[in-house]
Amino acid sequence: MKKIKKYPGIIVPVITIFNSDGSINCYKTKKFISHLVEKGVHGIFVAGGTGEYSLMTLEQRKEIISIGIEATKKTIPVFAGTGHHNTRIVIELSQFAEEQGADGVIISLPHYPHVNEEGLYLHYKAIAEKVHIPKFIYNCPRQYVIDISPITVAKLARNNYIQGIKDSHLNIDHTAEIIRLTNKKITIWTGYETKLLPALCLGADGAVCTVSNLIPDVMVDIYNLYKEGKISDAAKKQLSIFELCNLLSPYNRHDMQPLKEGIRLLGFEVGDALPPAQKVPKNIIDKIRLNLERINRKI
Repeated sequence: MKKIKKYPGIIVPVITIFNSDGSINCYKTKKFISHLVEKGVHGIFVAGGTGEYSLMTLEQRKEIISIGIEATKKTIPVFAGTGHHNTRIVIELSQFAEEQGADGVIISLPHYPHVNEEGLYLHYKAIAEKVHIPKFIYNCPRQYVIDISPITVAKLARNNYIQGIKDSHLNIDHTAEIIRLTNKKITIWTGYETKLLPALCLGADGAVCTVSNLIPDVMVDIYNLYKEGKISDAAKKQLSIFELCNLLSPYNRHDMQPLKEGIRLLGFEVGDALPPAQKVPKNIIDKIRLNLERINRKI
């Protein structure tokens, strides 16, 4: 496996702000991305699950990729979500991202029709042969009801078909096995904010996590404290966000409305999630508010 560039730190799977008619609000989305950059995050990921890519048209997915690249002004890396069931569409979106200047593409597993391990390998191999910027697997078995084995990830990495993975796996052993089999030669992000510190201790490079839209500086603090060797302080910060993350977790499997309600509490105009988003009960919003206040957010 040849030496490849790594992308450590907190990568925000940034929300997309929509108008009431479902079109993308370019101005507000750019403004929110600028806010994240100012908070010190290490990269952004547009057109991901948190950005509601699965509810967008292909043209909207291209639009949000361009918006993300323009908003950061090349100050931090920008990764584009280009996953799709159809390999040819992934290549089309990934080539567009490459032409626009994205630093890499994050590609969710094709999950319908169901694909076996060999099919997954061939999918990413075909993309790698047509796309020349770094490619990252997006593994989220809880959401997509399909998983990729650490052995297949290592095989793809060994052949330089991928340069990393966002492993949103509830079982941290899965992430640990990828770290072991690839000898930490590729970028490995956990996809769960509650697993950031444990994953870092095992050798992961950082996290691509939804809650970093809401508390970007806290997530950056956990990462920085770990890098400074202040593990106890990092652990305290990690534990302080568990209740907030657990509040969001039962809902963000389905839509981004709870997250957007939380961001709205902080004074940002972020609109609503796209249908079929559900209304968030008032008691949940109140609990989100309480947890934000506990971690010193001014509401």
